[in-house]
Amino acid sequence: MDVRKSRWRLQKNGLPQGSVLAPTLFNIYTNDQPEFDLTRRFIYADDLCLATQSTSFNAIETRLTDALSSLSNYYTENSLNANPSKTQVCAFHLNNHQANTKLEITWNDQPLNELRPTALPLLYRTAGIAPPDIRRQTHESTEKHKQETDLRHPLFDHSYPRARLKSRKSFRTVESVQEDQAASHRLELWNTWDKTTNEAIQPPKEQLPSGRELPRKDWVTLNRARVKVGKTASTLQKWKVRPNSECPCGNQNKTMDHILFECTEGPHCTDQNLRDCTDAAQAWITHWRDKI
Repeated sequence: MDVRKSRWRLQKNGLPQGSVLAPTLFNIYTNDQPEFDLTRRFIYADDLCLATQSTSFNAIETRLTDALSSLSNYYTENSLNANPSKTQVCAFHLNNHQANTKLEITWNDQPLNELRPTALPLLYRTAGIAPPDIRRQTHESTEKHKQETDLRHPLFDHSYPRARLKSRKSFRTVESVQEDQAASHRLELWNTWDKTTNEAIQPPKEQLPSGRELPRKDWVTLNRARVKVGKTASTLQKWKVRPNSECPCGNQNKTMDHILFECTEGPHCTDQNLRDCTDAAQAWITHWRDKI
């Protein structure tokens, strides 16, 4: 640069950070990473994601543990260092009966931390949208009513053939609901399905919760507090970002509940304040929005 040249250096291993060729050379060097049956790989630079799908948690745990064991052998043979402490696992599913099931996966005899997603019922309440299966069922019910009462319907007074496939379910098998009663029918099904007891979020309702007029950053902070999920010290410790979960106020475990109801480092806020987005909730948001 400017007719100046950097001095030569001997690189025994690794690649110089910031080098133009480093990403390309690394991709070439690791291009032969092993592949695994029933498991997909997603690679970005030196980050690798393994994904698999099954109806059984045990099958997922076995596949991923075996895959990580094979990767360890590959890394050792190629003078690469694995980092289990920065590796996270997460399960995505719609089985509410197994909502609290944790993936037990180890890498180099070290258990991996699991990211816990927000419970689905809380997401639907926060979004003000009924779950998709309930919306689908309600639409089928109103279609059934049209088919029974509307002369213009293509299947009005139609004689139905016997069902041949169990997997194919016609709207004819559901309860008939008038179109002007669809909204109340959705809410009835939604309330029956949603068994959560979180008082910080509005009950099932097809509209956005209070606070929707807030700036985006405040709105995000409010909803993190409502679902009790945020970048608190307790969460950051699980992610191996912090060495401990201690709060500056002296409490040993800085969780979302702690900073909402107990912490002396900022204002307090109740679940009812969060649900109604009161002045107390907005004062809490102003204090904590850049910290969680």
